[in-house]
Amino acid sequence: MLRSLPSLWQLLRRKAVSEDKLPHARFSATSFGIRSLVVAGTGSPTVVFESGIGQGKRNWAPVFNRIAELTRAVAYDRAGYGQSEISDQPRDGLQIVLELREMLRTEGLEPPYVLVGHSLGGTMVKLFAKTWPDEVAGVVLVDARHEEFTQRCRQVGVHRLLYEPPETLLNMLPPVPRAELLAAPLTLKQARRAGSFPDVPLIVLTQSNATSRWPESLGKVWLASQRRMAGMSALGRIKVVGDAGHNLHMDRPDVVVRAVTGVVRAARLIRGKRLRTRR
Repeated sequence: MLRSLPSLWQLLRRKAVSEDKLPHARFSATSFGIRSLVVAGTGSPTVVFESGIGQGKRNWAPVFNRIAELTRAVAYDRAGYGQSEISDQPRDGLQIVLELREMLRTEGLEPPYVLVGHSLGGTMVKLFAKTWPDEVAGVVLVDARHEEFTQRCRQVGVHRLLYEPPETLLNMLPPVPRAELLAAPLTLKQARRAGSFPDVPLIVLTQSNATSRWPESLGKVWLASQRRMAGMSALGRIKVVGDAGHNLHMDRPDVVVRAVTGVVRAARLIRGKRLRTRR
């Protein structure tokens, strides 16, 4: 989810600048429709990438290909993006994570998962982790939005146009991103009301623009909310990424790769210790 008119427009219009290409896609015939996905690499845990509004799996290419050298990686297009079928189901977060889990099961991609979510996709992976905590080994949030960010902005008097898109812009969006954005308040509510976040390795990545270029009040609310997200897990930490905007995975794929690699390795260490304890 995005905070201002310029960043929303950039998210929906910007194309990946990297020359990296994803492996050939395959198609999953789920009960919710056909989904296009790419799978590469071997090993556990499986890293699952979830995109933000207006973006598909190809925007993860610079990160995906590096992670596939370390473990199994999965990126996909939500309903209505890329080559995935449009859905007649609501586009709220709970419906989307149900569809994601169904696709993973259909393809035999068993947990545990390390979930990586950008923007509104970050809210979705938080919802996934809270709903099925036993299936999640770690999480990386890439400039994601805290569930209470909007409320806090209102409390401190931040101008509405800095954190919510105007109706005129909503009307300009393609149908699928528009449906997801309209459902975003419900998605955020679902994430607030879901169960507890599991104590798994968690890295919160956020852009430096929030404190260097945004209005002071907005930047303070944003950074405080990012720190709260890092506190969801006893194993959580935050990193403010320099030279990056909202699309961190395209601006600084190297940082995202390091974060995901760190979470994968931490998850493996934790799993190894548990297996030794059981013996």
